[in-house]
Amino acid sequence: MQGIFDEFPSISKEEWLRKVEKDLKGRPLEDLQWQLEDKIELAPFYHPDDQTGSTNISWNGRSNNDWEIGEYIIVDDLKQSNKQALKALGGGAQALLFQLKRSLDKQELSKLLEGIELDFISTHFEQFYADKDPGALLNQLYELLNNQKKKASAIKGSIDFDPILDWVNPPMEEMGNCISFCQKNMPEFNILQVNGRTFHAGNEYSSRELAFILAKGNEYLSYLSAKGMPASLINNHMQFAISISTSFFVEIAKLRAFRLLWGNVLKAHGLSPLVFPQVEVHLARETQSEDIHTNMIRATTQAISAVIGGADRLYIRPANMVKKEAPTSFTARIARNVQHLLKMESYMDRVMDPGAGSFYIEKLTHKLAQEAWLKFQELDKSRAFTIED
Repeated sequence: MQGIFDEFPSISKEEWLRKVEKDLKGRPLEDLQWQLEDKIELAPFYHPDDQTGSTNISWNGRSNNDWEIGEYIIVDDLKQSNKQALKALGGGAQALLFQLKRSLDKQELSKLLEGIELDFISTHFEQFYADKDPGALLNQLYELLNNQKKKASAIKGSIDFDPILDWVNPPMEEMGNCISFCQKNMPEFNILQVNGRTFHAGNEYSSRELAFILAKGNEYLSYLSAKGMPASLINNHMQFAISISTSFFVEIAKLRAFRLLWGNVLKAHGLSPLVFPQVEVHLARETQSEDIHTNMIRATTQAISAVIGGADRLYIRPANMVKKEAPTSFTARIARNVQHLLKMESYMDRVMDPGAGSFYIEKLTHKLAQEAWLKFQELDKSRAFTIED
């Protein structure tokens, strides 16, 4: 059967280069090179001849490119936060991230989640206060589900429990207990989060950012495995949080490179790269300006790069929050609707790995992955994230 492109002659890279040099009218082609990092230089275009093979990225058994539409819920006044959560769900949010400013007791947690059908969404928690206790919050949530006669084993969500990030002496024994608890009672719930948002420093440090995220995640796998916990169990209850900036192609390639690299880590631990943890993506705070209209436009391109890169869950900050204002009904709706437009009008949830086949994105993915892997090996050798007993 004749292909639709068979009638078009193939063009070699040399022919393209001659055409480019002619159009430059004497200007050196090297002037168009882009230095992303010290050891990562990018050409102005790439050709099939530049490809070194497939990326073998793990997509966790996906059949499409769907992702969860996330929304931040800042928890201060319980009644108002509950109202905001219900409104977000009514507007199409699929994943609520409750940012707790203080500890809640059982009654307060029940009030916060009143009227929310937890078995239809994914529910996530961050604790922004001293003396936080992720294990206690997990138990409170489990008791609440039992009191409501909901099937805890079907509840999806997470708690941002990142021992290396938040504790001088990482509570690894508690972490292990929480993972075992989730395995038994809440198998769809992720309790170990590798929070990579603190490593974000701009697109020119992307390989370093990836290396730090890999090193931290690998240390959790190594430490808990050495204590007798199966690496597969740890991986099943782990998730990653990653920030993205405004460099469109770099952020796509960074997320794709991360999937490629964590797949390598899993192989090193004897695991299948097909069982991949959830990757939630946040827009880096420093990418927002005082102009809320600029933020709305910028968030759209950032969201597109996150989706093409393979985000499992995406959060977009309402455009006015950079001014330390509470989200308005309008800014929250716009942040949410950016993702609706990408699904319902652009159909970006339907095509697996939409960046595949782009010679530029593929090459950038490989370059970032190669440099990040070298940096990760250096961190691993220096035991930069080693947890001491």
